[in-house]
Amino acid sequence: MVYFKEGNYRRNAILGISLLLYIKDYFLMSDQNIELFNRILEREFQGISLENQIMLLIIETCIVFIPGLILLIKKKTSFGKLLHVYLLVLYLGVILTMTIFRRPIGTRPGIVHLNVDTGFSFGGIVSYWSAAFSTLNTILFIPWGMIICPFFSKKRPIISILITTIIGAFTSLFIEITQLHTATGMFEATDIVTNTTGTFIGAVIMAVLYLVFSQSRKIEIDNK
Repeated sequence: MVYFKEGNYRRNAILGISLLLYIKDYFLMSDQNIELFNRILEREFQGISLENQIMLLIIETCIVFIPGLILLIKKKTSFGKLLHVYLLVLYLGVILTMTIFRRPIGTRPGIVHLNVDTGFSFGGIVSYWSAAFSTLNTILFIPWGMIICPFFSKKRPIISILITTIIGAFTSLFIEITQLHTATGMFEATDIVTNTTGTFIGAVIMAVLYLVFSQSRKIEIDNK
């Protein structure tokens, strides 16, 4: 019986190691793809300077805290809500910096790409270049969904996720239209899809965390 358990353990360990090796080879783990990913990251961070980010931070702080402190003194809001709004404005600044502010106006052609190409298919990764961009665009909007969703925490989880996702889609649409008209980027339907997906993932994460927290609080109250 012990031998049978050890055999299962060894077989499962071999299967687990094989799966990890497959994932390593399948995704961006080869030297060539790591180099490609690094090139994409360098490209995406071009035009971002520390001075501009500090200036943006000062502007965002003034926009939120000057009227916010007045409301706080008049007891028309709480410090927690003020921090939440500040976090929202801060991360909106991050998104706009990554997508618009880092490029001078008129430096990118106003091209429209309505075809959706995420680089992925049911058979796997078709294009590592497109897949890397799609992954980064999705990751960029996950915190956006996590920040927005709590504003609708009093609604049912499915409703809060839906509203948050719609806001993420309109945020992405606004960015694409702005890029097109200011020639700071191209209008790409793929970006709208990946950004909306990222917002949806972030909203689901927060909705689940909120449900878990609410259930744990309910259990604590019932046990008292």
